[in-house]
Amino acid sequence: MVRRSLSGAIEVEHRGATALFSVRFALAGGGLLGLSLPRTVLPGERIRVVLRGSPVDAPDAMLVMRWFQPDGTELLWPIAL
Repeated sequence: MVRRSLSGAIEVEHRGATALFSVRFALAGGGLLGLSLPRTVLPGERIRVVLRGSPVDAPDAMLVMRWFQPDGTELLWPIAL
């Protein structure tokens, strides 16, 4: 589940059954992304990232959430801005 604020904050709630490991964000396109250090996110927890700059409103801008499953598989989830 994704929530967005007018101030540029995006909050993602983990609704899965297992922990996500080394969760981090990357920004494709213009704009600035607040520091995104890898962290473990447990079921029910929320992780927040802040975007800055007008280029994040560009149609080609995309936020990508990256994490590892318990078996080591890396997954990418694109979040349209």
